[in-house]
Amino acid sequence: MIKKIFRLLRGLIILVGWTYVFIYLTNLLFVVIWNFDFMSSSSWRVMEQYWENGGIIKSASDVLLFVGLFALPILWLIGLRRALKAKYLQLIFSPFKFIYNLFNRSSGNTDRISIRYTKSNEQKVEEIRGQLESLKPKKAQSSQGIRSSIKEKISNDL
Repeated sequence: MIKKIFRLLRGLIILVGWTYVFIYLTNLLFVVIWNFDFMSSSSWRVMEQYWENGGIIKSASDVLLFVGLFALPILWLIGLRRALKAKYLQLIFSPFKFIYNLFNRSSGNTDRISIRYTKSNEQKVEEIRGQLESLKPKKAQSSQGIRSSIKEKISNDL
């Protein structure tokens, strides 16, 4: 029960925070690009008068303004979904991780292998061949040696 309450509280905090950031940034973007403040009623009145007086969409800028206005709710939902799935503890500690990796990399303790200090390919092949030869069972030199060893075994068993 308490987990559900904390999850709900977390979701509400993210909802309010994301909504505030989204509205602020998109409003700033619309004001800078189109000089249209969608949080202001005067901008909406200007647009309404434009439509009442028979205004038509002529330029690509006007088309993008209307597409942007219609896309705002969709973008808000997509951003809210991503904000709810974000791992904020990792986000908070990411600058520390970056600094740690920056200094750790410069200390010279790397897992990389320098090619100039490794053995040549021929030496590696010879070492592997030697190890394989030591693992193989020894072969008899001739069929006469095998026959004689079988005769000895038979005579010893009798």
